Amino acid sequence: MSKYWQIAAGSAGRDYANLFLKFGMAFVGGETQIATMEEVDNGDIIVLKQGTQKILAAGTVIQKNGVHKGCADKEWLRDFDGWDLQAYCYVDWKQPNQPVSIDGLSRTTMQKLHQQKHKNAAINILNAGVAVPASPEPSETKVVEDGEILRFLIKEGLRPSSADELTNTISKIRLLADYYYHHCEWEDIREHETRTFLVVPLLLTLGWSEQQIKIELPCSGGRTDIACFRKSYKRKNDECVAIIETKGFSSGLDYAQKQAKTYSKDFPNCRAVIVTNGYCYKIYLRDENNQFQTIPSAYINLLKPKDKYPIDPSNVGGAFDAIKWLLPNNLT
Repeated sequence: MSKYWQIAAGSAGRDYANLFLKFGMAFVGGETQIATMEEVDNGDIIVLKQGTQKILAAGTVIQKNGVHKGCADKEWLRDFDGWDLQAYCYVDWKQPNQPVSIDGLSRTTMQKLHQQKHKNAAINILNAGVAVPASPEPSETKVVEDGEILRFLIKEGLRPSSADELTNTISKIRLLADYYYHHCEWEDIREHETRTFLVVPLLLTLGWSEQQIKIELPCSGGRTDIACFRKSYKRKNDECVAIIETKGFSSGLDYAQKQAKTYSKDFPNCRAVIVTNGYCYKIYLRDENNQFQTIPSAYINLLKPKDKYPIDPSNVGGAFDAIKWLLPNNLT
């Protein structure tokens, strides 16, 4: 008999339900959730939930190439905007015309469904929902070594004498980020910690001066976390060339983009909106219509840099492109 499961595609700050549907999969990370995914069998029913009162889709676990699930064998899932979502199963998803409102779903990321009303909702979606065609999974990306990054930065204008300082700074960032990631409650690692101990040290090492950096600069949308200026700050917002939105470890990198775009309206010459949790950076550039793009232009995870964005390597640049847009001489 098929088992029924409920699964959440991230949290309010990291919602990747659209990618569950796009790739015809469900994936999780963390020891407890990985163990739960191991219990999933071919033919089981999965409900994709949002919060505790909404069902976005339902699907049947299916086989691809003779398997219906796996763990730790897909590199693109090991860097999901900084998350390691290594356990997965394949799902033939169906979507209702609109999300189904229903109470009683749990807060847990993944667990069995027990209430009959939830099972009935899943059956209704499977019978009447719209089939979601699965897209091919992302192609493989290449690891970028530190030496390659240093040589690239020197070509971009970084002083060779700064190479050792940059190497040491990245090493310290990795050690601290790894400590935050594995030994702390992520809710405790807020934007103030990531900005102070991870982001600003990198900016200074890449060549930004303290005079060019303004912290929590007021604007009509609230406050920018970090505003970087063409030259020393003199209360001229038209000289701002980059806005950096810093987030804590439990927040996502996509939701902040909308907020940062609102901020950028006050800064007409801002060329880049950069969203970061301290070790992963997404760079959004303005397009020919003077609007910030809806997908990132580049992405880098300082813990494991790749030549392309693992989730969308066909359209989004990787470590070299991202680090390029963090340099002051490319923005000023």
